[in-house]
Amino acid sequence: MCSVMRLLGIPCRVVTNFQSAHDTNKNLTIDTYFADYGVREKETKDSVWNYHVWVEGWMKRPDLAKDGRYDGWQALDPTPQEKSDGMFCCGPAPVSAILNGDTHLKYDVPFLFASVNADCITWLIKRDGSKQSIYSEKNRIGQNISTKGVGTTKRMNITDSYKHREGTIQERSVFQFALERVANEEGGEICILPEKNVENGTPDMNNGSPEPICSPTPPPKLLIRFEEVSKPVDGDDVSLRLVLSSDSTVVRMLSISISVQAMRYTGRPAGNILTQATEQKLLPGKELTVPILIPYVAYHKFMIGCESLYISAMITDHQKKNHTFLAENRVVLMKPPISITVFGEGRLMKEMIAEVIFMNPVNEILRNCSLTLSGSGLLNGEIVTGLPDLPPHNRVRVKLGFIPYRIGERTLLVDFDCASFRDIKKSCTVTIRP
Repeated sequence: MCSVMRLLGIPCRVVTNFQSAHDTNKNLTIDTYFADYGVREKETKDSVWNYHVWVEGWMKRPDLAKDGRYDGWQALDPTPQEKSDGMFCCGPAPVSAILNGDTHLKYDVPFLFASVNADCITWLIKRDGSKQSIYSEKNRIGQNISTKGVGTTKRMNITDSYKHREGTIQERSVFQFALERVANEEGGEICILPEKNVENGTPDMNNGSPEPICSPTPPPKLLIRFEEVSKPVDGDDVSLRLVLSSDSTVVRMLSISISVQAMRYTGRPAGNILTQATEQKLLPGKELTVPILIPYVAYHKFMIGCESLYISAMITDHQKKNHTFLAENRVVLMKPPISITVFGEGRLMKEMIAEVIFMNPVNEILRNCSLTLSGSGLLNGEIVTGLPDLPPHNRVRVKLGFIPYRIGERTLLVDFDCASFRDIKKSCTVTIRP
């Protein structure tokens, strides 16, 4: 879409939003539901994507305002997830309207506002079917909104053009304004948690210190964090630990339910990998450590099409059963290593050789193996090479020839695929001279 718009003479750039919200019901919140044994429920239609990509085109917008306030960058999504006026499209929405919370405007401003600035509310579903809010996060969505810098391959952070700085009064004021505009347009009511409760329920995704927000008397603080025992690599067992501490002066008996799920980059669970439940004593002034081991044999079939492991810990205080704590951690598995080396003089129309080396890291045969080599200006199309089955802990070495047809700094990319691993990639830079 970016290329087509540039061809039409419209300045355009590609934008990536990390932690991108998908708000399905226009309430500007992402609602997540957990069962009381710690597993994330699947019924919610809202989700948070690891990232999502759209484009911005530079246009005048006299259709929205005659004074030019909405001129400039417009967000357009060529891969929309929701229907807009009965068809799958999204935008053009003025970035300035998203920044200022003008969610009454047409062309999907509410959806894009939520994509970069929604609040996340977590709900606990009890066995009797009732639900209670556990905590709310105000600053999770819309991280490092980025585009490519002009004349460089470096990233340019454009988060400030989409929203005011998280934690500022202005950002909260715009969010409230956007809620009111949405409610007026939809004819509904505004429903948000009290500010005190929102503050009490804001844990870090990796080191949570959430306070339950359902009880009238706050309990002693429970500090929760996850620690990596070793670097998580796809093909190895994943070892973590859950560390708990408290400012309580008495022994606390805790029920701890740990759940591990495979998560797609769209924030949707792909399967439950394991659950474990335990009861532990937390002593005053001491840390309690709970080991978490996720064997490769348990997770590998789920991770072939997934991006990360999602680990949650639901903790209940025995003395006060309505004091429930939830901590979350997302682990992105590192890919097994692969190397690519280029031999030969980088000259136009002169053959060069790429050598690729990959070792099977697991104790099983890798089947349906293939290598794909690509590179703009280096190869016309792709070179796809089928490989024989690779025995456990054996290495494959492949040499492939190519003839550069454009000068300049070029990128050569190799992609290894098999039945057990997908998209193990490596790139190198090649400079081609006349």
